[in-house]
Amino acid sequence: MSTQTDHRRQEVQQAVKNACDQLNQEGVDARNYVEQLAWLFFLKAFDESEARREEEAAFDDKPYERRLKGEFAWSGWAKNTDHPDDMLRFVETQLWPKLTSNDPKIGLGDDAMAQRFRRVFENVRNYCRRGSSFARVVQQVDRLHFSSSTDVIVLSEIYEDLLKRVAADSAGYAGEFYTQRHIIRAMVEVVKPKPGDKVYDPCFGTAGFLGEAADYIRRHGNLSGEQLGILQDNSFFGIELKPLTYLLGTMNMILHGIEGANLELANTLEVHTANVAEASRYDVILSNPPYGGKMASDLETNFQIRSAATECLFVQHIMANLAKGGRAAVVIPEGVLFRGGPDQKVRKLLLEHFDVHTILSLPAGCFLPYTGVKTNVIFFDRKTDGSGTQSVWFYDLTNDGFELKQTRKPIAGGQLPDFLAKQSSREVSENSWLLTINEIAERGYDLSAKNPTQKAEDEHRPVLELVQSVKAKEERILDLLSELEAILAR
Repeated sequence: MSTQTDHRRQEVQQAVKNACDQLNQEGVDARNYVEQLAWLFFLKAFDESEARREEEAAFDDKPYERRLKGEFAWSGWAKNTDHPDDMLRFVETQLWPKLTSNDPKIGLGDDAMAQRFRRVFENVRNYCRRGSSFARVVQQVDRLHFSSSTDVIVLSEIYEDLLKRVAADSAGYAGEFYTQRHIIRAMVEVVKPKPGDKVYDPCFGTAGFLGEAADYIRRHGNLSGEQLGILQDNSFFGIELKPLTYLLGTMNMILHGIEGANLELANTLEVHTANVAEASRYDVILSNPPYGGKMASDLETNFQIRSAATECLFVQHIMANLAKGGRAAVVIPEGVLFRGGPDQKVRKLLLEHFDVHTILSLPAGCFLPYTGVKTNVIFFDRKTDGSGTQSVWFYDLTNDGFELKQTRKPIAGGQLPDFLAKQSSREVSENSWLLTINEIAERGYDLSAKNPTQKAEDEHRPVLELVQSVKAKEERILDLLSELEAILAR
């Protein structure tokens, strides 16, 4: 790294730290200043994008009219820091109505961009109540340059670190949306998104999967101008239920250099349909759907196999939306792999119509501090000839490179590199094995990872692992009781 780049990195880090410190002094808590920075980043990045488009249009001698221009553009109102009270008053009484109003005389109109602004700004707020404090935060954000690759890389790192810390402090608020970065990267490495692929996450959260897929595509090829245009506007798709998380994910995509991601604010399971036209399906689906939730019984009728468990419904949604030749990687709780009833029916359908080629068994505690539930990553392809699964390769991951404790400190011996090295050739080892479709059928379509090389190791397992195993089994029992309760209530 050059001295100049290193210096700029420090400047960006300091600017964000200064902004956070100022918000902290204002009494804003961590999860709220992430929201505050997100919408300020959004407006600053949009202003730079508008300036770039304006310059390109001028170069081609074409007219271009900004969506936010004059006093409404960031470059207009954010310079007024010498009059902080006036600036704050303008943002709250004029800019906010401009961004949220349906009235064409006041708002931005009714096209896709205007709707995106309304979705974002109807559901966030300004936590700075004093003009002087707001002005200091705006000054720090104005030091950032979203057109600079150095700034974007550093901001992406800082932003995701903030999201991670907020998630750890507020499990259930943001934690349900944050997937560990090293797990995401391993999943992306297996499905290998490529230029021209349509990549989808049906519950995109903070857009970790979509952002990592964008980075992967850029790293693995020199893209033409046409491919870069497709990458920007027709490659990334997602749905998110919660408004704040929608904003965080939208902002994260901008930090990953994607301004035109097709992101919707909706309930995926409510808008689900089993009959999706092939042209509307996706080449790559990456997701960590919410689990443990329950679906209203009247909405279950949209699904081929009815279930009150959201995880079972999300698997069906992903199956319905995967294109021919498509690849999917999905994090699911272990119960989906062994439970009877609707889960077993979904597994049978999945094995018959898709190639379930890999199951990565993650250790209980892998998603701490958010949940101790044992999870797996299931990888499956939709073959162009419609053929199903012939065999499944399992990998039993017992060390993901971090302690299986609330703190999740890095430790030696992480097995993800070994998993990736063995996955493509489906190598059999002490941690990996193959089962044919006939063997799986004999097991009642049970896809849970039972390592055949481990015999009586329970006697020698660490106490912490035994405790986590007991907790995981208790959660399985609660899942089964909830499923039974839902059936009896009908």
